[in-house]
Amino acid sequence: MSTTRSERHGQTEVGIVSHEGREFVALGATVHGRDITAYTKLADGNIVLTTWCGKIMLGCRHEIVRRHRDGSLVLLYRLTRRRFVVGYALGDSGMLFRGELLTGSMDDEAQRAAIFIANMCASFDDEDAA
Repeated sequence: MSTTRSERHGQTEVGIVSHEGREFVALGATVHGRDITAYTKLADGNIVLTTWCGKIMLGCRHEIVRRHRDGSLVLLYRLTRRRFVVGYALGDSGMLFRGELLTGSMDDEAQRAAIFIANMCASFDDEDAA
């Protein structure tokens, strides 16, 4: 039988899976400075960002800047006062999101930043796959 749990260490979440007497540990959702790692979840037609254990971190308006054939997404979340969370997700539900907080930006700047981050993250994924 397997069990899962998560622990918080400051702004870092650690996901722990116990299986057949062994524990497997991986980083979950994190916030370090402007960098954000989270997971996507479809909720009432919106893509929200959650922790590894499923708690909502960010549930505000989102925009899909680009949708790629492989299912990955370039996402933009609008906050107040010209702030955005922009980044890249491998899919719209249950997938890893990597991004950052932008401040003092206009919509077009935020969209370009989201695409830049997505291209960088996609190249990391390609390297890992190789």
